[in-house]
Amino acid sequence: MIIDKFENLRFYTHLLNNLEEGLDAIQAQMTHLEPGRYDFEGGYFMVQSGETKPMDEGYFEAHKRYVDVQIVVKGSEEIAWGECSDLQEIIPYDEAKDALFLTGALNQQMCIEQGMCYVAFPHDGHRPVRHTKQKQTFTKIVLKLPVTK
Repeated sequence: MIIDKFENLRFYTHLLNNLEEGLDAIQAQMTHLEPGRYDFEGGYFMVQSGETKPMDEGYFEAHKRYVDVQIVVKGSEEIAWGECSDLQEIIPYDEAKDALFLTGALNQQMCIEQGMCYVAFPHDGHRPVRHTKQKQTFTKIVLKLPVTK
C-alpha cells in the first residue's frame, strides 16, 4: 500500500498502469464531479460521498483485476490495512465485482485527510470509509487501474 499526498501521486506513474490517463480524466471532470462512475480509456473512476462507519464493522476488501487509488477530496476517513496473506477469507472472490472480503486484526490504521490518497494493490486488504471515534463525512475519488502482469 502507498499512502501519500495527492500532489505526489504522479511520482508513481511508473508503478501504476494508466495512472496518467486516469488523472487526466479526473482533471477533465473536476468542475462537474458528481457521485457516479466515469469511464476512460484504460480504466474508470467513481466519485463517492457519505459518512464513515465504525472501524469494527464490516470486512477488509481486496481486488485482483484493479488497483485502487483512493483520493480524499473533501473531509476524511480512516482506513485499516492488512496483508491478504495475514487475513482470513470470509466471502470468496466475486469476479463480476472484482472483490474478495476478508477478516482479521485491525492492527494497522490511519486517518486519510483531505488532499491525501492511498493505493491498494491486489495483496493489500483494506477497510475503507471507517472511523474509530467520531463519524466523519467525505467525498473521494476511487480510481480503478488495471493490474499489469
